[in-house]
Amino acid sequence: MPANEKVALAMLLSRNWSDPGNMLNIGIIGSIVTSIAGGVALFKADKKWAAPLPLFGIMGLYEMKHRFTEKAPLQSKYISFKSKGAEKRWGGRKIPAATLTTLYLDDEIEFNMDVLEALDNIDDFVCYMPSWPTIKFLINQLYPNSGNSSLKDKKTTKREIADHYDRGNDFFNAFLGERMVYTSAVFENDDDTLESAQDNKMRKICEKLRLKPGDKMLDIGCGWGTLVGYANKHFQTKTTGVTLSKEGAKWSREHNPGCGQGSCDFLVTDYRDIPETEKFNAISSVEMAEHVGLANFQTYLNKVKTNLEDDGAFYIQVAGLRKGSDWKDIAWGLFMGEYIFPGADASTPLNWYILQLEQAGLEVESIENVGIHYSLTLHEWYKNWMKNEPSLSSKYPGSLCRLWRLFLAWSTIASRRGTATCWMICCHKQLDQFDRSKMIKNQGSMCGKPGSNKWTDAAKFQQFK
Repeated sequence: MPANEKVALAMLLSRNWSDPGNMLNIGIIGSIVTSIAGGVALFKADKKWAAPLPLFGIMGLYEMKHRFTEKAPLQSKYISFKSKGAEKRWGGRKIPAATLTTLYLDDEIEFNMDVLEALDNIDDFVCYMPSWPTIKFLINQLYPNSGNSSLKDKKTTKREIADHYDRGNDFFNAFLGERMVYTSAVFENDDDTLESAQDNKMRKICEKLRLKPGDKMLDIGCGWGTLVGYANKHFQTKTTGVTLSKEGAKWSREHNPGCGQGSCDFLVTDYRDIPETEKFNAISSVEMAEHVGLANFQTYLNKVKTNLEDDGAFYIQVAGLRKGSDWKDIAWGLFMGEYIFPGADASTPLNWYILQLEQAGLEVESIENVGIHYSLTLHEWYKNWMKNEPSLSSKYPGSLCRLWRLFLAWSTIASRRGTATCWMICCHKQLDQFDRSKMIKNQGSMCGKPGSNKWTDAAKFQQFK
């Protein structure tokens, strides 16, 4: 049932019944049930004229609360109104986050300073109560319709990916930079650039997967093919990238000259349609699994197991909101869910991912939190976007350009405060005969060359010595 995705995610983000995620569920679903039950009762009592009153009463009470938000004496320092109607409604008061987004995209307000600088002080002029646009968005998730982003069939997923990733490679290049990697980088040295930090991340992935020359590797959700090309070039793998984006696949083939020659290849297909007969020594999925959805997650992991060799490794990198999310976290999450990644419902706390991996029969080897690196990455993307946006203004709508300023700035801050984080997780099949001595080389500085470390040798089953 489509409603389960958003309802279940709200529950997963909550520790207590009074946490914002649960309160949203209770408030919205409770209001709907109360309105219907009250209307039916009045209708049966031969008071048909009064049947809508429970609904109007609930809406009226919320509108009163919505109109009289806390005063914001510093509002004029950060934003200016370009619309008299918006100024009359919100001047001098804190604006609900979703309403601020709508006003900014509709060009009814402007920031008086750099967007990132203003949002660093967001508490001075924004409140986090759900506004009418948010409530409408959430109600749309409760039944099948064109505005429901909880549907995860192949047709809907293909359209969702196309709407976002086939926008234009020049658009993404404007902020992602030379590497065209749309996932968190890892900054290791003071002199790292965005490009070298992305190389650091890809090196770490390949090391966690224990790649060696000749290995067959599968990258599910390969984006613009950068990891596929990196693994092939630096680890001499035979790598296949899978994507639903035609534009991404086109870029991938153009920028990886080994394609089509047996060393790397790119398929435009749903992960569910990867041939079951294809087996890989290593499988990676870097910030793609969030789009799978909650209900399909076991289908996705079982697909990974089917295509993974028994002695292979699986790397999954996921970004998710934290457990016990407050209203500020929820406001950012709803913004991302409505405007940026509508179907990324599996953006959960870490414990859910681990439960799912173990439920699927995968053994977790290592977990690394790179959330603060995501903040650094997003900041670099923001700087790129602000530098390159003028060159795109004639091709892309002003509302889209403003949306991307808001997205990159707000996400930089959200990752910095821990609203969302990012996890690097490495696993293998939970089999008795799996050679776990392989893990030692990945897990400590005491490891020497492969086969030369006495502890690695001591950990091996006899047949692996």
